[in-house]
Amino acid sequence: MKNKVVFELHCLKTENLNTVITVSIDSKIIIYGCEYGSIIKEITGDFDYEYYLEINKINTIKFKLLKSLTSFDDLKDFFIKKFSGEDGVQKIKRFCSRNFIRYEFNVWRQ
Repeated sequence: MKNKVVFELHCLKTENLNTVITVSIDSKIIIYGCEYGSIIKEITGDFDYEYYLEINKINTIKFKLLKSLTSFDDLKDFFIKKFSGEDGVQKIKRFCSRNFIRYEFNVWRQ
């Protein structure tokens, strides 16, 4: 069994906006997102911002049990099927809330 899986959940690159969402799975799940470009500057006043959604070890186990996911690859496949796309983080947050899976969400702006 692998110790860690890292994969890209979403990537968008345009003239005015770049978005990357990456998932890291080991004993916990970390979703990292970064958006930057002129559109972000217009909306937020900052050129970019980053955000993290973290599901701790206990809630990662709960997540896996809820969907009968037995391996990192099963969990990766589930994330890609259910949460890919530009609204993936919102889908993950809704899924967690509906299933009483706790997570932390933080935003960082420069």
